[in-house]
Amino acid sequence: MKIFTYGLLMTVAGAGTLRAETVAEQLLAGYERIQSVSCEVRRDMETSKIKETWLSRVYFQRPDRLHVDNPAPLPRRIVVADGTNFFSYVEGDRKGFSLPIAQLDAKRVNSLRKIPGTAMDHLLLLRGIAETNLLATAEFPVRRGYAGPKAFMVLSLDASNRLGRVEYFTAADQSQKTIQYDYSAFQEAVPGVWIPCLHKGVVTLGSVESRETTRVKNLAVNQIIPPKLFDAGMPTDQLNAYVAQEISDLMASTGAPLTVAERQALAEEILNDVVGLG
Repeated sequence: MKIFTYGLLMTVAGAGTLRAETVAEQLLAGYERIQSVSCEVRRDMETSKIKETWLSRVYFQRPDRLHVDNPAPLPRRIVVADGTNFFSYVEGDRKGFSLPIAQLDAKRVNSLRKIPGTAMDHLLLLRGIAETNLLATAEFPVRRGYAGPKAFMVLSLDASNRLGRVEYFTAADQSQKTIQYDYSAFQEAVPGVWIPCLHKGVVTLGSVESRETTRVKNLAVNQIIPPKLFDAGMPTDQLNAYVAQEISDLMASTGAPLTVAERQALAEEILNDVVGLG
């Protein structure tokens, strides 16, 4: 039914009676129904010379509230947005970085407003850009092209109207591809709106090719997130102190010692309970 809707909208637009929403805009509109997200993200990146893994615990809430804790790779990085101001802190750096959200550049704003686990970082680049119908494939019955200022982008949707692939080309003839992201392992966040929990990307710049795989787990949507996580006054340290006190109280009440591995496992369980990931 949704595939038919896309075609109908394009037909109406072609008749000149109404301005149709593009597929990109329809996907973005669906994401508006998501108010908060918490999840854990593992991102593995590889080139011929470098292999790197990023681990993140992410909390997102509209409007403009974000907490990202990157424990790896070292040094630890913490990003917090409280709705008005943006803060970035690298462990060991006394100064950090802060700026009112209203003064952030477009790239940082898009990163702040992208729902974790989605392809919104690509979709936000396509707002206001007309689309072109492209030939369907067996895998992707809906395909649309967009002539952006720096690249020709293609969105491909599967039979369930889920965004399964994003491609970047140097020109509309699609003869030279520079970027491809494939999305799978979908979780229905709210009815009809999907978040892919597995992303696979290939980026080609000249003779250099890089690959990345992103895995999203413990995804929780439209759940309550503790407000203190969006407090820039070192919320991670406060949270860690709370976890340490909980472990200490438990050990005192049971009188049983814990191994290092047991303490780590218990800390993770307590943290998940506190932030609603359990």
